[in-house]
Amino acid sequence: MNIELLQGQFKVIENSSFDSTDPRLDEIATLAQAGEYSEAARLSEVILTAGIYDVRLICYFLYGYFLEQGLVNLIEVVDCLNNIIIKNWDALGPINKREKVFEKSLEWLLKQLLKKIQYEESKNTALWQEWKMDINADQVKEIQQLGGILRLSLNHQFEDKAGPLVDLWSKIEQWLRVFQQLECQPVEVEAEILGDLNIEEVVPVEIINTPVNALKNTGLAFESSYHMDLLLKKLAAFERLIEEGKFPKAALMAEDINQTVSNFDPKFYFPKIFETFVRLQALNFEELATYSYQRDEQHWQIMQDWLKVDIDSFVKS
Repeated sequence: MNIELLQGQFKVIENSSFDSTDPRLDEIATLAQAGEYSEAARLSEVILTAGIYDVRLICYFLYGYFLEQGLVNLIEVVDCLNNIIIKNWDALGPINKREKVFEKSLEWLLKQLLKKIQYEESKNTALWQEWKMDINADQVKEIQQLGGILRLSLNHQFEDKAGPLVDLWSKIEQWLRVFQQLECQPVEVEAEILGDLNIEEVVPVEIINTPVNALKNTGLAFESSYHMDLLLKKLAAFERLIEEGKFPKAALMAEDINQTVSNFDPKFYFPKIFETFVRLQALNFEELATYSYQRDEQHWQIMQDWLKVDIDSFVKS
Protein backbone atom coordinates (compact mmCIF):
# COMPACT_ATOMS: atom_id res chain seq x y z
CA MET A 1 0.00 0.00 0.00
CA ASN A 2 1.24 3.46 -0.87
CA ILE A 3 1.46 5.41 2.40
CA GLU A 4 2.78 8.42 0.47
CA LEU A 5 -0.82 9.14 -0.47
CA LEU A 6 -1.30 10.57 3.03
CA GLN A 7 1.99 12.42 3.27
CA GLY A 8 2.63 15.97 2.12
CA GLN A 9 0.00 18.52 1.09
CA PHE A 10 -3.46 17.49 -0.14
CA LYS A 11 -5.31 19.30 -2.90
CA VAL A 12 -8.53 20.90 -1.62
CA ILE A 13 -11.58 19.89 -3.68
CA GLU A 14 -14.46 22.28 -3.12
CA ASN A 15 -17.26 20.15 -4.57
CA SER A 16 -16.43 16.47 -4.35
CA SER A 17 -18.86 13.99 -5.89
CA PHE A 18 -17.99 11.48 -3.19
CA ASP A 19 -20.39 11.51 -0.23
CA SER A 20 -22.18 9.20 2.18
CA THR A 21 -24.53 7.99 -0.56
CA ASP A 22 -21.69 6.75 -2.76
CA PRO A 23 -22.11 2.95 -3.19
CA ARG A 24 -18.35 2.49 -2.96
CA LEU A 25 -18.37 3.73 0.64
CA ASP A 26 -21.16 1.31 1.54
CA GLU A 27 -19.21 -1.56 -0.02
CA ILE A 28 -16.04 -0.64 1.90
CA ALA A 29 -17.90 -0.25 5.20
CA THR A 30 -19.56 -3.64 4.69
CA LEU A 31 -16.17 -5.26 4.10
CA ALA A 32 -14.79 -3.69 7.27
CA GLN A 33 -17.77 -4.85 9.32
CA ALA A 34 -17.17 -8.36 7.99
CA GLY A 35 -13.53 -8.24 9.06
CA GLU A 36 -12.24 -7.96 5.50
CA TYR A 37 -9.96 -5.09 6.48
CA SER A 38 -7.30 -5.60 3.83
CA GLU A 39 -9.82 -5.54 0.99
CA ALA A 40 -11.52 -2.49 2.52
CA ALA A 41 -8.14 -0.77 2.65
CA ARG A 42 -7.34 -1.71 -0.95
CA LEU A 43 -10.59 -0.23 -2.25
CA SER A 44 -10.08 2.87 -0.10
CA GLU A 45 -6.61 3.28 -1.60
CA VAL A 46 -8.08 3.35 -5.11
CA ILE A 47 -10.35 6.27 -4.20
CA LEU A 48 -7.62 8.09 -2.26
CA THR A 49 -5.36 7.81 -5.30
CA ALA A 50 -7.96 9.83 -7.20
CA GLY A 51 -7.48 12.69 -4.71
CA ILE A 52 -10.62 12.11 -2.67
CA TYR A 53 -9.53 12.44 0.96
CA ASP A 54 -12.59 11.27 2.84
CA VAL A 55 -11.62 10.61 6.46
CA ARG A 56 -13.54 7.33 6.55
CA LEU A 57 -11.47 6.03 3.65
CA ILE A 58 -8.30 7.32 5.29
CA CYS A 59 -8.94 5.38 8.50
CA TYR A 60 -9.84 2.17 6.64
CA PHE A 61 -6.66 2.58 4.59
CA LEU A 62 -4.44 3.26 7.63
CA TYR A 63 -5.72 0.21 9.47
CA GLY A 64 -5.09 -1.97 6.44
CA TYR A 65 -1.62 -0.49 6.13
CA PHE A 66 -0.93 -1.30 9.78
CA LEU A 67 -2.07 -4.91 9.28
CA GLU A 68 0.17 -5.21 6.21
CA GLN A 69 3.28 -3.54 7.64
CA GLY A 70 3.15 -4.41 11.36
CA LEU A 71 3.64 -2.74 14.72
CA VAL A 72 6.72 -0.74 13.75
CA ASN A 73 4.70 1.16 11.16
CA LEU A 74 2.58 2.79 13.81
CA ILE A 75 5.25 5.44 13.23
CA GLU A 76 3.89 6.18 9.77
CA VAL A 77 0.24 5.74 10.79
CA VAL A 78 0.50 8.35 13.57
CA ASP A 79 2.67 10.63 11.44
CA CYS A 80 -0.01 10.59 8.72
CA LEU A 81 -2.71 11.41 11.26
CA ASN A 82 -0.68 14.41 12.41
CA ASN A 83 -0.17 15.51 8.81
CA ILE A 84 -3.91 15.24 8.17
CA ILE A 85 -4.97 17.24 11.23
CA ILE A 86 -2.24 19.89 11.19
CA LYS A 87 -1.69 20.54 7.48
CA ASN A 88 -4.66 19.16 5.58
CA TRP A 89 -7.78 19.66 7.68
CA ASP A 90 -9.52 21.77 5.02
CA ALA A 91 -8.96 19.10 2.37
CA LEU A 92 -10.75 16.38 4.35
CA GLY A 93 -14.16 15.08 3.42
CA PRO A 94 -16.96 14.96 4.04
CA ILE A 95 -17.19 18.74 4.17
CA ASN A 96 -20.54 18.56 5.94
CA LYS A 97 -20.18 17.23 9.50
CA ARG A 98 -16.42 16.89 9.00
CA GLU A 99 -15.60 17.04 12.70
CA LYS A 100 -18.24 14.52 13.74
CA VAL A 101 -17.28 12.03 11.03
CA PHE A 102 -13.59 12.50 11.83
CA GLU A 103 -14.23 11.78 15.54
CA LYS A 104 -16.16 8.59 14.74
CA SER A 105 -13.63 7.40 12.15
CA LEU A 106 -10.58 8.04 14.31
CA GLU A 107 -12.31 6.43 17.28
CA TRP A 108 -12.86 3.33 15.15
CA LEU A 109 -9.24 3.29 13.99
CA LEU A 110 -7.75 3.67 17.49
CA LYS A 111 -10.03 1.00 18.93
CA GLN A 112 -9.10 -1.40 16.13
CA LEU A 113 -5.39 -0.78 16.62
CA LEU A 114 -5.58 -1.37 20.36
CA LYS A 115 -7.77 -4.46 20.02
CA LYS A 116 -5.49 -6.02 17.39
CA ILE A 117 -2.32 -5.37 19.40
CA GLN A 118 -3.81 -6.73 22.62
CA TYR A 119 -5.16 -9.83 20.86
CA GLU A 120 -1.88 -10.77 19.19
CA GLU A 121 0.01 -10.21 22.44
CA SER A 122 -2.42 -12.20 24.61
CA LYS A 123 -2.36 -15.16 22.22
CA ASN A 124 1.42 -14.88 21.72
CA THR A 125 0.91 -15.52 18.02
CA ALA A 126 3.54 -15.96 15.36
CA LEU A 127 2.60 -12.49 14.11
CA TRP A 128 3.26 -11.09 17.59
CA GLN A 129 6.71 -12.69 17.60
CA GLU A 130 7.40 -11.21 14.18
CA TRP A 131 6.30 -7.75 15.37
CA LYS A 132 8.64 -7.94 18.37
CA MET A 133 11.57 -8.84 16.17
CA ASP A 134 10.94 -5.92 13.81
CA ILE A 135 10.77 -3.08 16.35
CA ASN A 136 13.31 -1.57 18.75
CA ALA A 137 13.23 0.85 21.67
CA ASP A 138 14.13 3.87 19.54
CA GLN A 139 11.19 3.20 17.24
CA VAL A 140 8.81 2.82 20.19
CA LYS A 141 10.12 6.14 21.48
CA GLU A 142 9.42 7.73 18.08
CA ILE A 143 5.82 6.47 18.15
CA GLN A 144 5.42 7.97 21.63
CA GLN A 145 6.82 11.32 20.47
CA LEU A 146 4.51 11.41 17.45
CA GLY A 147 1.66 10.42 19.76
CA GLY A 148 2.42 13.43 21.93
CA ILE A 149 1.99 15.64 18.86
CA LEU A 150 -1.25 13.82 18.02
CA ARG A 151 -2.61 14.50 21.51
CA LEU A 152 -1.82 18.20 21.23
CA SER A 153 -3.28 18.36 17.71
CA LEU A 154 -6.53 16.76 18.83
CA ASN A 155 -6.82 19.10 21.81
CA HIS A 156 -6.24 22.09 19.53
CA GLN A 157 -8.68 20.96 16.82
CA PHE A 158 -11.51 19.66 18.99
CA GLU A 159 -10.92 21.48 22.29
CA ASP A 160 -13.33 20.10 24.92
CA LYS A 161 -14.53 17.33 22.57
CA ALA A 162 -11.08 15.76 22.27
CA GLY A 163 -11.28 13.84 25.57
CA PRO A 164 -12.51 10.43 24.30
CA LEU A 165 -9.99 10.38 21.42
CA VAL A 166 -7.12 11.44 23.68
CA ASP A 167 -8.14 8.76 26.20
CA LEU A 168 -8.04 6.11 23.49
CA TRP A 169 -4.59 7.19 22.38
CA SER A 170 -3.47 7.23 26.02
CA LYS A 171 -4.40 3.55 26.29
CA ILE A 172 -2.21 2.75 23.29
CA GLU A 173 0.51 4.93 24.79
CA GLN A 174 0.33 3.11 28.13
CA TRP A 175 0.59 -0.21 26.31
CA LEU A 176 3.65 1.09 24.44
CA ARG A 177 5.32 2.04 27.73
CA VAL A 178 4.87 -1.45 29.14
CA PHE A 179 6.01 -2.99 25.85
CA GLN A 180 9.10 -0.79 25.80
CA GLN A 181 9.98 -1.74 29.34
CA LEU A 182 9.39 -5.50 29.01
CA GLU A 183 10.23 -6.28 25.38
CA CYS A 184 12.72 -3.64 24.20
CA GLN A 185 16.26 -2.84 25.15
CA PRO A 186 16.49 0.28 27.37
CA VAL A 187 16.62 3.53 25.44
CA GLU A 188 19.73 5.60 26.07
CA VAL A 189 18.80 9.01 27.40
CA GLU A 190 20.10 11.66 25.05
CA ALA A 191 22.55 14.17 26.50
CA GLU A 192 20.44 16.98 25.09
CA ILE A 193 16.70 16.22 24.95
CA LEU A 194 15.48 19.78 24.96
CA GLY A 195 17.87 21.95 23.01
CA ASP A 196 20.79 23.20 25.10
CA LEU A 197 19.22 22.23 28.44
CA ASN A 198 21.79 20.45 30.60
CA ILE A 199 21.03 17.97 33.36
CA GLU A 200 22.93 20.26 35.78
CA GLU A 201 20.16 22.82 35.26
CA VAL A 202 17.57 20.29 36.44
CA VAL A 203 19.30 18.37 39.23
CA PRO A 204 21.69 20.06 41.67
CA VAL A 205 25.31 19.32 40.84
CA GLU A 206 25.96 17.97 44.35
CA ILE A 207 23.35 15.26 43.73
CA ILE A 208 24.83 14.41 40.34
CA ASN A 209 28.30 14.05 41.85
CA THR A 210 27.18 11.98 44.84
CA PRO A 211 28.20 8.31 44.52
CA VAL A 212 25.33 5.85 44.11
CA ASN A 213 26.27 4.02 47.29
CA ALA A 214 26.16 7.26 49.26
CA LEU A 215 22.64 7.90 48.01
CA LYS A 216 21.58 4.40 49.02
CA ASN A 217 23.08 4.87 52.46
CA THR A 218 20.89 7.94 52.99
CA GLY A 219 17.81 5.85 52.34
CA LEU A 220 17.17 7.39 48.91
CA ALA A 221 16.58 4.17 46.98
CA PHE A 222 16.09 5.88 43.64
CA GLU A 223 17.41 5.09 40.19
CA SER A 224 16.60 7.41 37.35
CA SER A 225 14.78 6.30 34.22
CA TYR A 226 14.28 7.70 30.75
CA HIS A 227 10.75 8.86 31.61
CA MET A 228 11.87 10.57 34.85
CA ASP A 229 14.82 12.31 33.20
CA LEU A 230 12.56 13.58 30.43
CA LEU A 231 9.93 14.81 32.88
CA LEU A 232 12.54 16.68 34.93
CA LYS A 233 13.91 18.34 31.83
CA LYS A 234 10.45 19.35 30.69
CA LEU A 235 9.74 20.90 34.09
CA ALA A 236 12.97 22.87 33.94
CA ALA A 237 12.29 23.88 30.34
CA PHE A 238 8.84 25.16 31.34
CA GLU A 239 10.39 27.37 34.03
CA ARG A 240 12.94 28.71 31.56
CA LEU A 241 10.27 29.48 28.93
CA ILE A 242 8.24 31.39 31.51
CA GLU A 243 11.30 33.36 32.62
CA GLU A 244 12.10 34.25 29.00
CA GLY A 245 8.50 35.26 28.27
CA LYS A 246 8.03 32.59 25.59
CA PHE A 247 4.42 31.94 26.60
CA PRO A 248 3.15 30.08 23.48
CA LYS A 249 5.87 27.46 23.89
CA ALA A 250 5.35 27.45 27.66
CA ALA A 251 1.64 26.75 27.14
CA LEU A 252 2.44 23.78 24.90
CA MET A 253 4.98 22.51 27.42
CA ALA A 254 2.47 22.89 30.27
CA GLU A 255 -0.14 20.91 28.32
CA ASP A 256 2.35 18.12 27.68
CA ILE A 257 3.43 18.00 31.35
CA ASN A 258 -0.18 17.96 32.57
CA GLN A 259 -0.99 15.06 30.24
CA THR A 260 2.02 13.18 31.59
CA VAL A 261 0.94 13.79 35.18
CA SER A 262 -2.67 12.77 34.51
CA ASN A 263 -1.43 9.42 33.13
CA PHE A 264 1.39 9.07 35.65
CA ASP A 265 2.42 5.48 36.30
CA PRO A 266 5.25 5.25 38.86
CA LYS A 267 6.42 1.91 37.41
CA PHE A 268 7.76 3.73 34.37
CA TYR A 269 9.41 6.53 36.32
CA PHE A 270 10.91 4.38 39.10
CA PRO A 271 11.21 0.96 37.42
CA LYS A 272 13.86 -0.41 39.76
CA ILE A 273 11.63 0.15 42.79
CA PHE A 274 8.84 -1.93 41.25
CA GLU A 275 11.03 -4.44 39.40
CA THR A 276 10.78 -7.25 41.98
CA PHE A 277 7.08 -6.63 42.62
CA VAL A 278 6.17 -6.85 38.91
CA ARG A 279 8.31 -9.95 38.39
CA LEU A 280 6.94 -11.85 41.40
CA GLN A 281 3.37 -10.90 40.58
CA ALA A 282 3.80 -12.22 37.03
CA LEU A 283 5.50 -15.44 38.13
CA ASN A 284 2.83 -16.15 40.75
CA PHE A 285 -0.18 -14.90 38.82
CA GLU A 286 -2.25 -18.10 39.02
CA GLU A 287 -1.77 -18.48 42.78
CA LEU A 288 -2.68 -14.83 43.40
CA ALA A 289 -5.66 -14.90 41.03
CA THR A 290 -7.35 -17.66 43.03
CA TYR A 291 -8.08 -15.10 45.74
CA SER A 292 -9.64 -12.48 43.46
CA TYR A 293 -13.16 -13.71 44.21
CA GLN A 294 -12.73 -12.70 47.86
CA ARG A 295 -12.37 -8.97 47.16
CA ASP A 296 -16.01 -8.17 47.86
CA GLU A 297 -16.18 -10.27 51.02
CA GLN A 298 -16.16 -8.71 54.47
CA HIS A 299 -13.13 -10.70 55.60
CA TRP A 300 -11.06 -9.33 52.72
CA GLN A 301 -12.07 -5.75 53.55
CA ILE A 302 -11.17 -6.24 57.21
CA MET A 303 -7.76 -7.59 56.17
CA GLN A 304 -7.30 -4.50 54.00
CA ASP A 305 -8.02 -2.28 57.00
CA TRP A 306 -5.43 -4.20 59.03
CA LEU A 307 -2.86 -3.71 56.27
CA LYS A 308 -3.54 0.03 56.19
CA VAL A 309 -3.15 0.58 59.93
CA ASP A 310 -0.24 -1.76 60.74
CA ILE A 311 1.75 -3.24 57.90
CA ASP A 312 4.38 -4.74 60.21
CA SER A 313 2.01 -6.91 62.25
CA PHE A 314 0.09 -7.78 59.07
CA VAL A 315 3.23 -9.24 57.50
CA LYS A 316 4.59 -10.94 60.62
CA SER A 317 1.41 -12.65 61.85
